[in-house]
Amino acid sequence: MRRRPPAVLSVIALISAAACGAPPAATPLATAATPPAATATSPSAPAASAPLAVGTAAPGPANGSGLGRIDFAITGSTECQRNFNEGMLALHSFLYDQAHVSFAAALAADPKCAMAAWGDAMAYDKAWDDRDAAKGRAALARVGGEETLTPKERAFLRVARADYEKDSTNDAHAAWLTAAAAMDRDYPDDDEVRLQHALALLFNYNGDDAHVRQQMEAGALALQVLQHSPQHPGAAHYVIHAFDSPDHAILALPAARLYARIAPAGSHALHMPSHVFTQLGMWREVVPSNEQAYAASVAWEKSRGHTPSEYDWHAYLWLVSAHLELGQRAAARALTEDAAALLVASKDDSSELRDNYLSMVTNYVTQTGRWGELEAIMAPVLAPAFDEGSTAGHVACGMHAPGGKGSSRLPTVLIDRVDADFFRAETAIRLGDEATAVKRVADAKALQSQMALWQKVLPTNMVKGWDARGGTLLVRAHAAAKPSAAAQKKVIEALEKYIKEHPGEFASGPAMERTVHELLGEALLAAGKPKEAFEQFQAVLDARPNRALSLLGAARAAKAAGYTHTARARYGALAELWKDADADLPELAEVKAGANENAR
Repeated sequence: MRRRPPAVLSVIALISAAACGAPPAATPLATAATPPAATATSPSAPAASAPLAVGTAAPGPANGSGLGRIDFAITGSTECQRNFNEGMLALHSFLYDQAHVSFAAALAADPKCAMAAWGDAMAYDKAWDDRDAAKGRAALARVGGEETLTPKERAFLRVARADYEKDSTNDAHAAWLTAAAAMDRDYPDDDEVRLQHALALLFNYNGDDAHVRQQMEAGALALQVLQHSPQHPGAAHYVIHAFDSPDHAILALPAARLYARIAPAGSHALHMPSHVFTQLGMWREVVPSNEQAYAASVAWEKSRGHTPSEYDWHAYLWLVSAHLELGQRAAARALTEDAAALLVASKDDSSELRDNYLSMVTNYVTQTGRWGELEAIMAPVLAPAFDEGSTAGHVACGMHAPGGKGSSRLPTVLIDRVDADFFRAETAIRLGDEATAVKRVADAKALQSQMALWQKVLPTNMVKGWDARGGTLLVRAHAAAKPSAAAQKKVIEALEKYIKEHPGEFASGPAMERTVHELLGEALLAAGKPKEAFEQFQAVLDARPNRALSLLGAARAAKAAGYTHTARARYGALAELWKDADADLPELAEVKAGANENAR
């Protein structure tokens, strides 16, 4: 049930956690652990334990950089052109730090290379709401020799200036889209122009259910480019983002198969196919996709002298999630423990690491039902960060109110702690501890009150979701403490109301907790309504194929409802999903028996 609006998810998952100021001197934590040695499943060296997706070959570089191929001629020296191309290849795969390095090299080789300054500026507008307007404008200020540029290059500059002339990110992206669409009309046969239009559509509407048509337009534009430029990383990348939804993901499967081979050196390029694989329930393919993505990020960050806080923890989280869906809980636990050790020992831990670790914990406890272990493994999220209380540093940057015009910085650490307290309340309910559940909801509300200074940047849907979640948890806690038919009815009504008022539960990526439909399915099954319960679990499976918890819930509900063939089918699907699961998985015997029931 831990769900955030797509914009919030992307900020936390993709933000590079740049410091607000000079980092303070490191202060040792009260408790610390020795970073784990590299093992086959440790954060420093995950092993490719599963084959690549059927029908794919091992990735091979398309060019020297391993990031794909583009044709983007610009005005400038040969050395500038070469470095500019490398920067654009990185930018198309959202490898922003790498892009800045290449654009800086292009400007060093040719200070009058205007398009290198343009590229550097565009790399300061990150997906989706992490935009540094001041730095973007400063990069554009370096543009020189504009009179020597082609009309198309000047059009690209107009697009960038439209993006950075506004302080508000939403206003800026709207202006960017208007300028990019106009440029596309003027240059309809240019790949880079067309992809600039597609990207502007994505940045304005990604994950917004009310703008599916715009998402489809972005996908159509990117597909046009991919059709005649099959090595273009941006084309494959934007196709995946445009169709990253339950109803459309199948359209992006060919691009997902292709993207990792186009840009095998790019961590994000290796991760993105798993967005499609996850939507389609292809969990065995999700494992190698994210193993390779994480390993590529480690290689890049180490080459820059960066610490583990900068690694791709987003891909690492999805790797843990895939192991859990496959019933490989021991592997998921080992990965989670390794991440915890790094988080505790780190002297520069990032909000991204903290957020993804929290999701690892909630997913692990949800999938395994080991509720009694939660407090111990969640402790690193709740412990103070090394720089907490200062005004500089990775975590501290997310702990003080936003400053400056147009800042959209969110209090990510506080947001994580609100989510943590809500999940602790869920755990208390599962353990039959009403008093603790009530206290945890109160703790979450107290943390929300600390965010008054962020009122203008906190997404309204997120705040409303918190209020509704807290209320629903309290209803469930009271019902668990004093069970009755009337109390169970109140639980069902509260969950149905939540679903009605907060649609759009089936967003991109793995579900880190029980979905609200799964909670409702459990409540209906407990109330002796197995047919209605089955409908709720099936609703999840329609949007999230091969979701293990929903397959198990649907099988149990179907069996209780007397749907013998359906129960066997759901058990059979889960048995296939878990064919390489841990042998000691508690539910495995039930699943195998259910899959074989009446088989004779």
